[in-house]
Amino acid sequence: MKQNRLLMPAILLMASLFITARGSASDSNNVITDVFVDVGNIHHDSKSNGDTWDYIWADDDTLYSFGCDGRGYGALNDNVNFNKLTGDAWDSLVGSSVNPMTDYGKNMQRIANGSNWKVTGADCIDSVFYAFIANNWYGNQNAFGGSAPEPHLRQTVNNMSLIKSTDKGVTWVREVKANIERPMWTNRMFSTAFFFKYGQNGGKTKQDDQDRFVYAISNDGYWNCGFAFYLGRVLRTKIGDLNAGDWQYFTGGNWTSNLREATPVPGLPNGQMKCTMGTPLWLDSMKRYVTVTWYDPGTTTKWHYPEDVTFAFYQAEHPWGPWSSIGEKSACQFIGDTRERIHRWYGPSLSPKFITNHPDGSVKVILTFSGQTWEDKPDSLYKNNSCPVTFYTRPLPKLRETVNDTEAQYSGGWEHQPHRGFGDYQDDIHVTTIPGKHCDFTFTGQGIEVLSEKYYDMGDVEVMLDGVSQGIFHLKQDPMPRLYQIPFYRKMDLAKGRHTVRMINRAPDGIFCIVDGFKIYGTP
Repeated sequence: MKQNRLLMPAILLMASLFITARGSASDSNNVITDVFVDVGNIHHDSKSNGDTWDYIWADDDTLYSFGCDGRGYGALNDNVNFNKLTGDAWDSLVGSSVNPMTDYGKNMQRIANGSNWKVTGADCIDSVFYAFIANNWYGNQNAFGGSAPEPHLRQTVNNMSLIKSTDKGVTWVREVKANIERPMWTNRMFSTAFFFKYGQNGGKTKQDDQDRFVYAISNDGYWNCGFAFYLGRVLRTKIGDLNAGDWQYFTGGNWTSNLREATPVPGLPNGQMKCTMGTPLWLDSMKRYVTVTWYDPGTTTKWHYPEDVTFAFYQAEHPWGPWSSIGEKSACQFIGDTRERIHRWYGPSLSPKFITNHPDGSVKVILTFSGQTWEDKPDSLYKNNSCPVTFYTRPLPKLRETVNDTEAQYSGGWEHQPHRGFGDYQDDIHVTTIPGKHCDFTFTGQGIEVLSEKYYDMGDVEVMLDGVSQGIFHLKQDPMPRLYQIPFYRKMDLAKGRHTVRMINRAPDGIFCIVDGFKIYGTP
C-alpha cells in the first residue's frame, strides 16, 4: 500500500499531462486579442416572448430553441416552451411553436419544493435533442426552497435532469414525474449546465475527443451570479441513457465520477459572483473555444432590477482551460432608459450556426440574448434578440480618444441638443430632419467609429470616408428601447494619416438623423 501511495502522484501527473496535451491541433498563433459586439446591428424578434434562447443546430439543418418564462413563439405563457426557427439568415429567422411543454407549465410550478422549471443548455447530438432542466427559485423566493431568501436576491437552482427527444421536440423523456421525484443531479455544483457545441448535429471534429465525449459546464446553483464553474463529460454513446452515474467531472487535471471532488475550471471568474454561463462554442478555424458569461453588480434590492448587466467573453484551447478573458460589454454602455435603470440585457448564448470566417482571420458568430423588462409587448427586451460578435486574432488599433459631436463641421439645417438625459456622449447630440444635410469630421489615426442612436424614429445615413461611399446605414430600431452611443459605422484598418468621414442624412423629410460623437483609434 505504501508503494501505491508513492506512485499515485506520478499517475495523476501523467493524467494531467495527457489532458493538457489532448487536442494538439490548437495553434498559439490564433490567440484571440479582441472582440467587437456589434450592437448597432441588433435583431429584435418582436414576435417572440421569453428568455434563455440557446440554439440547437439539428441534423435537418434547422435551428430549434427552448424559451423560458414566456410563450416563446406560441400562445401559452408558461415556464418552458420549445420552438422551431426557419430561415437562411440569422436576422430573418421565422419562429413557430413545436411544443408548449405544458407538463412543466405553471400548473406544475408549485411542486412540493415551491420551485418552477427552467431549461439551460440544449443540443442536437447524433440526431437526438437533449436539454438540461432544473428547479428554479426566483430571487423573491426562499433560496433553494429553504426557509431564508438568498442574500443578493439571486435566482437559485438545483435538482437538474437531462431530457431527450427523438422526434424533433414533439415529445420528451424523462417524464416530468421522474424529474420531480428522482432528479438526476441533486448537488448544486452541477445544476445549470450548458453543452459545449461543435457544430451541426453535435459536430464531427475529434478535438479533445469530442467524437467520444459530450462536454457540459455548470455553475454552483445560480441562474445569475454564481461563484464557480464546474466541467462535466459523458461518453457520446452513453448520453442517451440519461444516467448521471455515467458522467465524470474535471478535478485539477484529472477526471472523477464523484461530483463532490470536482474543482473549478481555471481561468474563469471563480469566487467573484460573476459565474453564469452561456454556450461554449468551438471555432474550428481558430482552434479555440469561446464562451460568454454574464453577471450584475450584485446590488439588487428588488428582484430582478440590476443596476447593470455585463457580458464577458473568454477563450481556451480545451474545455478544462485554462480560460482567459477577451473583453466585456455592459448594458449600460448602450441600452436606455438610464433614468429608470430597468432595461438590461441578460442570458447570452452563442449560436453554433451562421459562423463566418473572414480573410483576415477574424470570425463572426451570432450572440443571442434576452432582457428586461418582462412585458409581452413588441418594444420589450424580453425577446429572442441577436447580434453579431467578431473575434480577432490580429491586434487592432487601441482607442485613443472619444470626441464629442461638437467637434464636427455641420452644414446648415443641424441643431445642437444638450441635456437630453438619454445616455448620449456628454449628454448632447447634433440632429437634423432635413434630407441631404451632412457633417464632416477630420481625424488622424488608424481606426474610427461614428456614434449615434438607434430608435423607432430614426432613419438612414450614408457614410463617406475620404470621399468614397461606405454605404447606407440604418439607424431605425423598431421596436426596442432607445440605444445610445452606438458605433453604427466602424473602420479599423485605415492607413496611418489624416482622414475625413462625412455623414449624410438619407432619411425622408422629418425623420431624425443624429450624430453623437467619434471614437478615434491608433496613434496620431
